Amino acid sequence: MKELFFSECRRFRTLALIAAAVHLVFLQLGARMADPLHARWQVQVVFLVISALAGLALAVVQFAGYRQPSRWLWLMHRPLPRSRIFAALSLASAALLVFVIALPALLVVLGIDHYTGRTVDARHYLAPLHLLLAASSAWLAGCYLMLCGRRSAFVVMFVPALLASHRAAGGAMLLSALVGIVLMAALAYSAFKPDRSAPPASATGKAVCAIPLVLGFYCLMLWGGSAAFQFGQMLFGVNPLNSLAPPAGGYTELVRSDGASNLRRALASSSDPRAAHWGRQMALLEVGRVLPEGDEHPVRGAIANLDRTQWPDGQRRTFWTFNQDRMLFEGRDMFSNAPAGWYGQGGSGDLRPFDSVPLLPGKFIMTRQQLFLPEPGSGCLQLVAAVRAPETLSGALQEVGRQPFLLTNQRLIAYRRAADPQAPLQVAYSVPLPGPFGDLARIDVARLLDGTLLSFDFGRHMVDGEVGSRQVVLFVDAAGRAQQVAARAIEHDFPLLFEHKAWWLSPVAQALADLPGRLLDQGLIADAAGAPSPARPPLVLAAGVVAALLSAALAAWRLRGQPLRRRLAWSAAALVLGPPCVATLWLLETRPAPRPAASAAQAPSLPAAA
Repeated sequence: MKELFFSECRRFRTLALIAAAVHLVFLQLGARMADPLHARWQVQVVFLVISALAGLALAVVQFAGYRQPSRWLWLMHRPLPRSRIFAALSLASAALLVFVIALPALLVVLGIDHYTGRTVDARHYLAPLHLLLAASSAWLAGCYLMLCGRRSAFVVMFVPALLASHRAAGGAMLLSALVGIVLMAALAYSAFKPDRSAPPASATGKAVCAIPLVLGFYCLMLWGGSAAFQFGQMLFGVNPLNSLAPPAGGYTELVRSDGASNLRRALASSSDPRAAHWGRQMALLEVGRVLPEGDEHPVRGAIANLDRTQWPDGQRRTFWTFNQDRMLFEGRDMFSNAPAGWYGQGGSGDLRPFDSVPLLPGKFIMTRQQLFLPEPGSGCLQLVAAVRAPETLSGALQEVGRQPFLLTNQRLIAYRRAADPQAPLQVAYSVPLPGPFGDLARIDVARLLDGTLLSFDFGRHMVDGEVGSRQVVLFVDAAGRAQQVAARAIEHDFPLLFEHKAWWLSPVAQALADLPGRLLDQGLIADAAGAPSPARPPLVLAAGVVAALLSAALAAWRLRGQPLRRRLAWSAAALVLGPPCVATLWLLETRPAPRPAASAAQAPSLPAAA
């Protein structure tokens, strides 16, 4: 085993030296041109993808030669168990990836920390490890793809992506990545055997292989089917998102229309005697809108940055970068890069830490429960608004007709300005959200002489299976009392089966795919507590039952002629997991061998000579 390990390392040592040097130069150039440690997650994910592609490329090059019949016999037929042969190749590949991926990344982080004035947190030292895990997962997936001999096995590449695509704390993401490593290692080992075309012999081996394959086929069917359906609608000119005239009464019409049109449509169905008069006033009013600016906050310790973490104070010539270790902004001089102190809840020089990792919407600094406004030049930080947990801010102040509004996950707060511009804002009124925050698309605001009309437009998640979306119009009088004056249901732009495709395709697979997101804290803004969960429509429930029954029947037909126990096991699994399990069955199980022809069908013998 030791000789095989060193042999594999020597085989790729020249390529590894070149790749490590190129990677180090690439990372150093990126660090000189920008600050990748504090870039947005869209930039940081590029480094993750490059690492995964490097691991996949290593597997392709490594096993392109090994899978040749003669070389495969030479590799496998030696006085070593296949587990030790696989372990030797895996450890050699891991050592190569450490040298090519993790070591250059660690050197760059150490260089930034010790030789520059940039902010480096403890979380940044986990980045090389995450890059290594991404490359290792891709190597294991590539190993399986090269050895199993089935083109449809590419679906296993979805599994590491499902486990790694979360903006959670770095330590929690390590556990998720390790789960992916275990799944991919078990899958790769199942293909590492003398007869590579044979399926796993034991039921346990098939079950271990089936888990990532079911998840992979579920993602392929879900995303591929969704794209095919929408492209088909576009070709026939019936896609609501692509058509010039959206369906009447649907969500697309709601978000494309201006606020006045939305209010007129809702007021037309109202029984309030004032609705007709308000509807005629819409043409004379300036209708504004309040938008939910985000649905999540940064998580402390997350390597990926949800938003920018730096802001400049030009009058003080200071560049402030948030330090998650101390939960304060760390200052550096713009020109000399000299330290400029710390910036806390009270401003420059205040060492009171922020209660959560802040966002920087516009000119504000926002935590989960507090909104601050930096004062240029003075270095002070003014508290603009605050709410109590678990209520969470979704964005900064938004003005409609010079009146500030603040949206949380529970209510809409309207403020009135004081005569003194430096005085804090005073609450004029607050209105509870008449629906779930996660489904809220926008709020249309029309200010009247005797009050304000507020149109809460829901339906943002209708395409993902949200039911019960409505448009609700409230009238807030001069005293701040809110009264519902109109409500109408939002029609579905897409068929129900398309909107609920993630569920009826396989409820169990959907639960498994969503499990990491439910267990990991991603900083999502939750809906108000106590909101009931609507039931699925009967058509969707019927579709789920039909898909499960058809999957079980197809599995039984595929295994015709096989032992009854195997047919029952796969049929039961297909009944629970649905169509993704049938696709997995097609990949793991070989076709039954044809029966030999009957003796009666043989050619008759010639009569004996007289």
